[in-house]
This record gives sequence, C-alpha cells and structure tokens, in this order.
Amino acid sequence: MNSMTNSKAHRLSMKDVVFKTDPTNKPVLKIESGDTVIFGCRDAFNQVIQKPEDLPIDFDMEKINPATGPVYIEGAEPGDTLEVHILDVDVAEQGSCCIIPNFGYLAPEFTVPWTRIIPIKDGKAIFSDKVQIPIDPFPGTIIVAPAEGSHRTLIPKEYGGNMDSRACTAGTTVYLPVFVKGALFGVGDVHAVQGDGEVCGTAVEIDADVTIKLVVNKQKKIERPHYETDEYYMTTAWGETTDDACKIALKDMINWIVEEKGLTREEAYALCSCVVDMRISQLVDITPGVRAVIPKLIFKE
Repeated sequence: MNSMTNSKAHRLSMKDVVFKTDPTNKPVLKIESGDTVIFGCRDAFNQVIQKPEDLPIDFDMEKINPATGPVYIEGAEPGDTLEVHILDVDVAEQGSCCIIPNFGYLAPEFTVPWTRIIPIKDGKAIFSDKVQIPIDPFPGTIIVAPAEGSHRTLIPKEYGGNMDSRACTAGTTVYLPVFVKGALFGVGDVHAVQGDGEVCGTAVEIDADVTIKLVVNKQKKIERPHYETDEYYMTTAWGETTDDACKIALKDMINWIVEEKGLTREEAYALCSCVVDMRISQLVDITPGVRAVIPKLIFKE
C-alpha cells in the first residue's frame, strides 16, 4: 500500500450523486493521489424510507442506489489500480430494513412489502425490543467508471459497483482497476450492518459519512476488485451463478499467489484448498457475489 505526503482533505455533500456510472459523467471534485475525501452518502433508498408507513413499492428504479461523486483523481490512467483506503464510516441515527416484493433470495415466499425503521444507539442497531445488533458499517457500493457505456450503480461488475461485501469496513483497502482517465470514483449504499448473503435484499440501509483516502497505484494490475486488511487478502467476483462467481474468485486468488508470492500454480491451488475461505458477499444483486479470503500470516516475508 502506498503512502503520500502533503495530502489534502475534501468533502462532498449528499447532493453530489449519480445513479449510473459512465465515462462521460462530469466529476464534481478533482483531487491529487493521496488526498482524503469525506463522502456524504444517501442510503440506497435515496432517503424515501423514513417511517414504518413508507413501504418499498413504486420506487423510481432510476433513482435508487445513489453513489456520491464522481471524483477525478489526477494521474489515474487506464490500466492503473485505484487504492481505496476506507478510513471511517460514520452512520446516521436511523436506518431501515425492508422486504421488497419480487426481490430477495426467497422472493416467492415473501410477497408483501415490509418496512422496519431501525434506530442506531450506542453502537447497536435496535432491530426490535428483543434484538440489538452491534453495528459494523461499510459502503455497499464502491465504483469507478467503465471503459464505455452507461451502467446502473446497482449491479456489481469489474469496475466495482454494488458489491455489498461486509469485508469493506473501516481499515480495509479496496483495489479497483482503472478504466478511464481520472478513474471517476464514487461511493454509497452504506449498511450499518449486514450478514453475508444479504438474503432479503436489503440490510440496515442508512445515510453516512464515509472517509476515504484515494491513491493511484501504477504497479498493481488487476482485472476485478480485490480487498486487503492487515490480516487478510481477498479476491472477489460475480457470476450468473454463485458457482460461476466462486470459480472466478478462486482463479484470481491462485493468480495472486503465483504473481505475488512466487508459488507454482499447482502449489497455489493446493494452498487454496488448505487455507482459503470462499465466502458469499451477496445473493440478490442480479449477479451473486463472493470473495476468496486468505490469511496473510501464513506467508514468510
């Protein structure tokens, strides 16, 4: 991970959002590599769910999953990697979880719209008088512009998007491949807490301030997003099925081990069988997403 000196801090408000990622989107901010930005993020419902009577029906589907940005990072060029250092996620005092008809892993069984307003108090999401969940907030959507075309932020692709991976909490670095000059970075869809799978289609959707340091890396080359923490390295992928996604993430992990650690492909494949965990990120965003997770402490440096 690169470090930069003389970096600056910036802030973007919740009014600076896009609902599609597009190489023609005009940046709302230009920064230098190494600068930090505090992104004011609207919840995935675009703030239309505020009370129990607000049901998740008749959404304007063109106005959901807003991403704050885009931010142009000086020096970012196609073929580079953008390091997204998530420094802090400060959530609002209230979020919501909804069941949306015809959406979710068990959609045929849950056809009635349902809303639960969830206060956040003392680091816990108050799901009910019987259930309180420690929060572990993260942005579900972390995205750069594709090489071409206009794409909704709602669907995860090689440029990031609605990855909904609970691994992306404060302290994690997300690596995104850069496809256009300046990268055109955005972030949103914060969850106060989410289980792996996000099975009903929503988590605790919430407004938040997300503090991120953005660094251009000219050496690292990746095809899809990777994640890294102090303890783990992760490859991630999506597919028509969970099985397809697992195979892509596993192949990316094997490639990383070979390229970064110098093992043969056979050694890397066998090592994955010994120590890599295949974890589901989400099962509901059109293309299911997974991540392959390897502990870094096994490698002698």
